[in-house]
Amino acid sequence: MSCLALGSLLLLCLFGETAAFSLSRLLTGDGAASFPVAQTLRKTQSRTPVLRMHFAEALAENKALTSESLLPERYVATNRFKVRPGKGPAFEKRWADRKSRLAELDGFRFFALLRRTEAEGVDYSSEGDFGNYVSFTVWEDKEAFEAWRTGDAFKEAHGGGGIMSFIQLLSTALFIVDGAPKPAFYDALIPVPGERLDFASDGGWRTVKADGETALPGEIFVSQNRFSVRAGKEAEFEQKWKQRESKLKESDGFVGFLLLRRDATKADDGYNYMVTTIWRDRAAFSNWRSSAQFKAAHANASPPPPPVSDSADSSSSSVVPPTSSTPEGLYLGPPKLRFFEGVLTLSSQKGV
Repeated sequence: MSCLALGSLLLLCLFGETAAFSLSRLLTGDGAASFPVAQTLRKTQSRTPVLRMHFAEALAENKALTSESLLPERYVATNRFKVRPGKGPAFEKRWADRKSRLAELDGFRFFALLRRTEAEGVDYSSEGDFGNYVSFTVWEDKEAFEAWRTGDAFKEAHGGGGIMSFIQLLSTALFIVDGAPKPAFYDALIPVPGERLDFASDGGWRTVKADGETALPGEIFVSQNRFSVRAGKEAEFEQKWKQRESKLKESDGFVGFLLLRRDATKADDGYNYMVTTIWRDRAAFSNWRSSAQFKAAHANASPPPPPVSDSADSSSSSVVPPTSSTPEGLYLGPPKLRFFEGVLTLSSQKGV
C-alpha cells in the first residue's frame, strides 16, 4: 500500500471522509494530489468505521445572538479527548514532546492541557471517559485564533506539515485516544484577570520531561460549571452575571475567570454556557471556598438550581449561578460541574 493510501485509511478511521479529505488536501498542498486520497476513502468507507470531528458544528457562528448579547472580550478554543484507561501519561508525553511556538503567536493569552480530576464529590459516571482531557487555549479574539488555525504554526504542531509525519502522529494516537477529539469554541465574556503564572516557554512551548509512565504534576486547578440556558433567555443570563459583584480578585491564588458562551447555535453537549475559574492550585480553590470573601459574594445570591447529581451538592460550585425571576426560569436543566488539573501551562504577559 502506498504512503498516500495508508494516510487515507488512517485519516478516514479517525475523522471521516469529509474531514479526511480536507486534512489530506492541506497536507499535500493541492487538490490534484488529494484526488487519489478521496478515491481511497470512497472505496474503503463501506468497511471502515467512521468517527467524525464535527468541525462544521463547532466552527458555526452563534445565530442566537441579539443586540443585547454581551460582546466577547476573548476567544477560547478547546478540544475534548477520550484518552484510553491507563494511557494518560502517554498522552501527556505526546503533548510535552510536540513542537510548537504557541506562546509567541500574536493574540495568544493562555494555554493548559486539562486533566479531569475528582473534587467536591462530583460524579462523572454519566459522562464516562469522554472529555477526560481537554486542551484549553485563550486568544485575544477570534481573528487571532483563525490566523493560528490557518497558518504554518498549526501544521507544525500537528505533524510538521508533511504527510508521513502526520501519519506517524495518527497511527500512534490510535493506541492512546479512543475515537476522534471533538472541538468546542467559545466567546469569552466578562474576563476577570488574577495573578499571572510565569512558566518558562523557550521558543513558545514548555520544556517538560515526560516519561510516558507517570502523570505530569498538576500546575493549576480549574473549576468549570456548565449551563443549559433556555432559548431566548441568553441575554438575561449574561446580564445577571455582568451585574454580579465579584470577590475573586481578593483571593490568594486566583488566576482568572471567564464566562464562556458557546460559539455555535446548538452545542453538541447541550451546554451553551460555561463558567470557568482558574486557580494556582487546588489549595487556593479550597481556601477561597471557605473564605469570608466567598460568603460575602454569595450572601445575597438566590438559591442555586437543583444539584448536578445525587452525590454532588450544588452549593459546591466555584461560583453560585444567578437565577431568573421569570416563571419558566433560565435553565433547561441543572448545571454540571467538572474539575481539572492543568499541565504544560503557558501564559502571555497579559495572562488570562
